[in-house]
Amino acid sequence: MTAPFALAKSFLLSSLREWDELFWFWLFPIVLLAFLGVAFAGVERGEMELRVILANGDRGPIGQSVLEGLGVMTKEANFSLRVEVLEATENVDELFFRAKRKVEEGEAHAALFIPASFSAELWEKGYSTVQILYRRGESGSSTAASALLEFLEEFGHTLLERRGILATRIPVERRMVGGEARPVRYVEFVLPGIILMAFFVYGLFGVPDAVIRAKEVGIIKRYFATPLSGEHYLLGFSLSALFVNLMQVLLIWAFARFALGARLSLLRPATLGFLFLGVATSLSFGFLISAISRTSQGAMAFATLLNLPAQFLGGLYFPVTSMPKALQWLLVANPLTHLAEGLRASLGLSTLVYPLWLSLLVPLLWISGSLILAALRIRLGEAG
Repeated sequence: MTAPFALAKSFLLSSLREWDELFWFWLFPIVLLAFLGVAFAGVERGEMELRVILANGDRGPIGQSVLEGLGVMTKEANFSLRVEVLEATENVDELFFRAKRKVEEGEAHAALFIPASFSAELWEKGYSTVQILYRRGESGSSTAASALLEFLEEFGHTLLERRGILATRIPVERRMVGGEARPVRYVEFVLPGIILMAFFVYGLFGVPDAVIRAKEVGIIKRYFATPLSGEHYLLGFSLSALFVNLMQVLLIWAFARFALGARLSLLRPATLGFLFLGVATSLSFGFLISAISRTSQGAMAFATLLNLPAQFLGGLYFPVTSMPKALQWLLVANPLTHLAEGLRASLGLSTLVYPLWLSLLVPLLWISGSLILAALRIRLGEAG
């Protein structure tokens, strides 16, 4: 297994000697981040739709009427509100943790948890405590929590007090579940997009340029005159790309943290998972372009054609919710859309626009499809 590491070192040293690669792959992402961070300083991201979870563990009549009341609220609210109802199970604690996990993972702005004893306690004691779960540092989450609180106050007044069931308001316990108690700045919103842009540009341009150029000048033939296999070649190249992407992340994060004041921790399991998925996606695109292009000029032309549309339609710099509805199918099919939204949700910057399973499935489909097509077409032993 020493051959792939030796190849990775060779590829890396070769790329460090290219001044154009040093600029476009290492310096340009930092320049772009600085420009956007300064130009759009103070811009706040608006939420187009609020998503809340109703985790109702009460099977009694009063608990069931909460859902009806929320339905009325969604029609009368001056903002878009979508309510997802979690099916009650025998284990009410499991219901609570399901709702908590959805809020923590960015699938909902807030959650309302109704305990199993809600109806019984209201009848017997005249009060029962419910819980509202929301995220720190996100305006949409705070707004959703406030909307749920107002709903509960109105629900207690109109339905319970007037019927003589409840003498006082419903006690509400508000719990923050993740994030930081501070506003989110635009530089923090755009930081995941800049990281993905750096991955994508390296995959589209750096990978095909190195592979096809090596084929054109016959370097690959020399490699395969040795016991080196194609798998070792690709593994070595992938390790080199992985190191480059890691350095890109560290440089971009350090600049955002110390020069622009962005306070984001990338050392979260979900964040690291989406970063690795972004690296794999960019590499798979690079190998695919290397396979279908006969010359380096053709590869660069194809990469240029794909680069900017994929970035802007992937919401790397602005929210995808601001895109026209006619482009929605392009957003869903674009892996950058799901990678950017997944990264931001994992960092507590927003909630997922699409379900988590879709945000994982689309990039994985692109990765597997690209690698299969590349494996069928690429012939590393050929000169061109």
